[in-house]
Amino acid sequence: MADTERRAYGEDSIYFEHASDCRDPHHDRGCRGRWRGSVSQGFGPDGKRIRRKVSRTKTEVKDKLQLVHDELREGIRSSPRYTVQDAVDEFLAHGLEGRSAKTVSTNREVLAPLLPLIGGAKLKELTAADVRSALAQIATSRSTRAVQMAHNSLVRVIWASPRSVD
Repeated sequence: MADTERRAYGEDSIYFEHASDCRDPHHDRGCRGRWRGSVSQGFGPDGKRIRRKVSRTKTEVKDKLQLVHDELREGIRSSPRYTVQDAVDEFLAHGLEGRSAKTVSTNREVLAPLLPLIGGAKLKELTAADVRSALAQIATSRSTRAVQMAHNSLVRVIWASPRSVD
């Protein structure tokens, strides 16, 4: 039996995923497969293991896994496909429960001019420069107060966005 140790909880696994017609499954140089890396993030409410997977070259997999660990340390676990529009829609549907209908409609109205500008942006990749640029653009046709309210609502949307991986 080989002298291998079991990895500790949360440690990565990096492996080569061979293509279906691989001639030599023990060596990856001539194979058209790819390197994969995965990190265990515990278990979901249904008891299934939550795993985050990345792929590319071996070096890129190591770098991406380091980024995943950095995100986990910071508590950021949002889906890479989750957009600002998705976050706003979810916030307006569920984030203002218990508030009056007027509060919900006010938030919807102040966020509406921002959505054509940054609604399609991935929430994970949204930068302060993107938000600043969008707010500057709506400031040309809106009052200072409306811009402030849009900014405040956007901050609440981002903080209320779900912290889960798909």
